[in-house]
Amino acid sequence: MNKTLLIILSVLISCSISAQDIKKVAKAKSDVLTAVSADTSGKNWLVQGTGSLQFSQAAFSNWAAGGQNSLGLVAWVNFKANYKKGKHVWGNTVDLGYGFNILGKGSDAQFNKTNDKLEITSAYGYELHKNQKWYLTVLTNFRTQFDAGYNYPDDSTVISKIMSPGYLVLGLGVTYTPVKWFYVYVSPVSGRLTFVTDQKLSDSGSFGVNAGKNIKGEFGAYLRADLNKDLAKNINLATTLELFSDYLDQFGNVDVNWSLLLSLKVNKWLAASIQTQLIYDDNVNIVTDPVKEPKGGPRTQFKELLGIGLTYKFK
Repeated sequence: MNKTLLIILSVLISCSISAQDIKKVAKAKSDVLTAVSADTSGKNWLVQGTGSLQFSQAAFSNWAAGGQNSLGLVAWVNFKANYKKGKHVWGNTVDLGYGFNILGKGSDAQFNKTNDKLEITSAYGYELHKNQKWYLTVLTNFRTQFDAGYNYPDDSTVISKIMSPGYLVLGLGVTYTPVKWFYVYVSPVSGRLTFVTDQKLSDSGSFGVNAGKNIKGEFGAYLRADLNKDLAKNINLATTLELFSDYLDQFGNVDVNWSLLLSLKVNKWLAASIQTQLIYDDNVNIVTDPVKEPKGGPRTQFKELLGIGLTYKFK
């Protein structure tokens, strides 16, 4: 396990543990703008967050039915700081996540990454109507990953790294918040930059950049919808959908990024969660058959994580 991974795990775990000193528990992962307008305490800032550490383990010794030792861990932190004063709102959200499992033992053990996320969203809104439903909004979103990715079981060929890819979206649009647990942001004028800073990946034209280039720019329409609702007393659903279509290159082809988190709280410290993410990007080629289709092509990407472990929410 490299030093970068150890540093990442230490930061995530310390964030989760430090929350134990905070006595108040609040609703987690509320949306960027709605959480601000929901604050009626008279304070300009509303700070919330949640952290979770989930793990799994299996060990076998002389087991006739067969089996393989494994150790798995998933850690994630969601933090937000939202500001509201008069007609001005400013929402900031940071999502961090990392997970892995180790199969086997000793020199034959294989490390597999199961989750890797670094995402920051910031949005400034100016109220257009007194009912607090419509906001003129400038939104920026940045996402990348912490660690190198491999095409497992091949753990020698790097297919992604931090800032390879990295995505930055900046747009001007309107946010509509009909209820406290849902908002939709629409921007007809948004720019998106795709970064591939690793030169080897850049030379191969990975993630849609031209071979040898490190940045690809796009200009198009962007939509972001966020829902965060308690389905029952101890069940919360949080989901975000992002859509982007480039005006200059095959307008009408829509890139999709849809994430979902279903949290089931057992008690103050213990909870189960189901996380899914679906991605479709025309610029990302997935190789499924190296013989028939060596260059690959766009594919629907899907990820699912199920975990039970320690969690804490704070305000």
